[in-house]
Amino acid sequence: MTDPALATSTSEPLAAKDVPSALMQQTLLDRELVRPVDRPVIRLLPWLKVVAIGGSTIMDRGRDVVLPLVDELRDALPEHRMLILTGAGVRARHVLGVGLDLGLPTGVLGGLAATEAEQYARLLAALMAADGVSYLPHGTVADQLAAHLSASPAAVANSYPPYGVHEFPPATGKLPPHRSDAGAFLLADAFGAAQLVYVKDVDGVRSGDSAEPDGFQSRVGTGELLGGGVPRLPVDALVLELMARAKHVREIQIVNGLARGNLSRALDGEHVGTIIHAD
Repeated sequence: MTDPALATSTSEPLAAKDVPSALMQQTLLDRELVRPVDRPVIRLLPWLKVVAIGGSTIMDRGRDVVLPLVDELRDALPEHRMLILTGAGVRARHVLGVGLDLGLPTGVLGGLAATEAEQYARLLAALMAADGVSYLPHGTVADQLAAHLSASPAAVANSYPPYGVHEFPPATGKLPPHRSDAGAFLLADAFGAAQLVYVKDVDGVRSGDSAEPDGFQSRVGTGELLGGGVPRLPVDALVLELMARAKHVREIQIVNGLARGNLSRALDGEHVGTIIHAD
């Protein structure tokens, strides 16, 4: 004989177990479907200043460049809460070349390049250890950055994105397309940072006018730069493409870290170097 309770349970329509939702049994890739429930994204750390220090442009130059920059960062600690990021330098290019010769996959190549960026981040954190600044690995930055910045005004991490071992290769070659510059931008946008400053070894974006070889643009849009108006950009072009789809970071600032005081002035809101804005 059939149990009445079981019969009642099995006779209930399956639709009753669904949770009513506009996204029920649909795909989140359908932008028209998502649009009615799309809401402004909350800025997680709206007061955060992200400082991305170039690996090959700054850190590779050694103590004569790095130590004065550390002094600037130290002087900024009382006024700003910062996530300081370091990129990979010339040794990463060497290891990438060896990895390509060995036929290593994209994910492994990314991990090898990130190792040098991490070494530079640990070095920078050690120089600022007396000020309470520590190195944070990627997982800690993602989960506990707010807690660390409540205890100290700054933290240091490497800006090379954490690729998975089995990362799909890009359409052109095997090299990871997202490198240090892109990683810094993605972190800044994810946290809703108030400012993103790239510290390089140039005064900004060069003017496209060949009659002014030493001229630099004060402010320029992504459309003009992506259109090929500048022969060489001080940041990866991928950053400009990411900016077009970003939720929070709509402009970046590029300053010359070889000139003492530029970073401090940029953090204080002064227009120094080049500001690139999303069109």
